[in-house]
Amino acid sequence: MKKRNADGTLKLKPVESSREVDRLSDLPDDLIGRVLGFLPTPQAVLTSRLSRRWRRVWPAHVRALNLSVYDGVGRRLSGLSSGALARFATPGIPSISLHIASHVDIATGDTWYTEAMERASGSVSITAPRVLNWLKLPRWEALSLLLNDHGVELQLPPLGVVRFGRLAELALSTVRLPSGTPPLHEFLSACCPRLRRLRLCAVRGDAVRALDLRSDALESLDVNNVDQLVTLHVAAPNLRSLSVRSCFRFPVQSDVETEVVVSAPRMEAVCWYRSYPKRLDFLTADPTAHQVRRLSGLKLPTRGPSGRFDFPYTIQLLRAFSVTAEQLELDLILPDDMTLLNWAGQAAGGEDLLSYVPRLPRVSALSLNGLRWGLGCSVRPSLAELLSRVPNVTRLYVESNPYCRTVFESQGTVPPRGEYQWGCVDVGAEEKLRLNSLRALG
Repeated sequence: MKKRNADGTLKLKPVESSREVDRLSDLPDDLIGRVLGFLPTPQAVLTSRLSRRWRRVWPAHVRALNLSVYDGVGRRLSGLSSGALARFATPGIPSISLHIASHVDIATGDTWYTEAMERASGSVSITAPRVLNWLKLPRWEALSLLLNDHGVELQLPPLGVVRFGRLAELALSTVRLPSGTPPLHEFLSACCPRLRRLRLCAVRGDAVRALDLRSDALESLDVNNVDQLVTLHVAAPNLRSLSVRSCFRFPVQSDVETEVVVSAPRMEAVCWYRSYPKRLDFLTADPTAHQVRRLSGLKLPTRGPSGRFDFPYTIQLLRAFSVTAEQLELDLILPDDMTLLNWAGQAAGGEDLLSYVPRLPRVSALSLNGLRWGLGCSVRPSLAELLSRVPNVTRLYVESNPYCRTVFESQGTVPPRGEYQWGCVDVGAEEKLRLNSLRALG
């Protein structure tokens, strides 16, 4: 039995020597180097002062260069960066991360930045909170490239001039492709034959107006907040994950035919969030051959018009993958009359939208990430009706996000602080539901 102090806390065994607590130095050099690779480079360099044992760890066993403007400005940053590059023994640097702040200018003549981009051989992450039209990109032999530059114009190399045969991951965030840039999919098809993961977030420009991605190597596609996107066509036999978020919300013209057409027979996960193309189609020769096991990002209102906003897409996805879906994540929304009035211009009434939800016999994990209800709405009947569609659920996770914190069902005085009650209509015996399969509730 563990010994405890008088106050109930555990009695700790006194440490006899500092050697007993230094377990980190006994680790292999490669493992220590991997740990140091997560630190900013100046901090990683300082570890060489700990002991002779640590002197050989950086940079011989560190495979990452992490430089930030917060490490210094002007000549100090330039000198620090040049010194760090000079101490890397290998010509190629597997991981480079640069954070450039708005109040610091890095002149195009700074040799350390040019050298860093030329030596990039693995993943490259560049973050800059302002426009950097002069930004020089790596040699495109990197395995992964992340650009997170607010307003930067990214000039792609001309088609046919270079081939980026090793590029496996490309993530572009808040960048603009300038006028005259060829369509992004043409560049990817011609120059990036091994691209496995593509992530586009807030990318602007005519080059992303229409994306026609045809690739045998593509495994993951994430398109987020690409407002100018009109058509998305995907033909990728090895695609496993598709995420479309906050797209097709602001069409340039009402008569523009926005559409998403996907042919991905091995797709396993679909995230669909607040995206409204006029056409959404998942092509397959055999509708029963779908392999999608996870659906997320969906919004499901309990009543209202069935042909507007998120509901048509939610129901289409639930029906398309009702036989295969095993994990379901959605927001269950119980709108009140005021919300319906704002949504559809009509108050009380509307259709019972839960009646459209198909039976989902294979769903074992259900996550209600945003259970939201309005004034006077009862949660239990709607929740019970939804749960009746997933009879084999074993794990249920609920995160409530009510529109209002209290509901008063009488005309009496407002109860004092600390005695507020949730308003809820009593559920009769006929509405009660047994979930014999449930094993976890969170």
